[in-house]
Amino acid sequence: MSIHLGAARRAFASYRGAPLGARAFVAARYVVAPLGPLADELRGRTGRVLSLGSGLCMLERYLAELEPGLTFEGIDLDQAKVDLLAATHHRSPRVSLDQGDATEFHRPGRYDVVLVCDAFHHFPPDRHAVVAEAVAEALVPGGVALVKDLDTGPAWKYRWNQLHDRLVAGPEPITCRTPADMAALLADAGLVVERAERTEHRLTPYSHYLVRARKPA
Repeated sequence: MSIHLGAARRAFASYRGAPLGARAFVAARYVVAPLGPLADELRGRTGRVLSLGSGLCMLERYLAELEPGLTFEGIDLDQAKVDLLAATHHRSPRVSLDQGDATEFHRPGRYDVVLVCDAFHHFPPDRHAVVAEAVAEALVPGGVALVKDLDTGPAWKYRWNQLHDRLVAGPEPITCRTPADMAALLADAGLVVERAERTEHRLTPYSHYLVRARKPA
């Protein structure tokens, strides 16, 4: 599935009144993020979705436009982003954002889906297993974890991804995992991995992959 332009326009319009820089960032994310594979995974689902490190929630607002049976609850460290989402919440009322550390959350058994999109590589590597265990704990039996992240290769894409993160997120180190490594991390947390594969077009400079793992019923 390619991007749904109507849903993207409606989601982008929900940021009306936000600072120009924030709207520019949201627009850029709609261009480079692999929205199609994530939308395919959530098609027809209902229930509650927890999103870790969700930032300005551009992905969540887009997905909410496509899936009326889903509500999205995000966690992000940046209070300014939380305030911006609160100020525009009335335009996307099924998406909310709480201030908090996504590497230290504890919400057992609440969610049908836990989404971690382009956040794991920003988490300290010694917290990856802890986050995976918290993700598994947060799911209801039969619930699904969706992890979209960046691979360690090929080298030119990895170097580009590092440069991109330096420009956008600052100097903090990033720690990427291969799809197989991420799948193993989720399996060690007690989830059953159903999908682990690259999702990007071969010419894009971003090494996107997606892992789907299910909590045993």
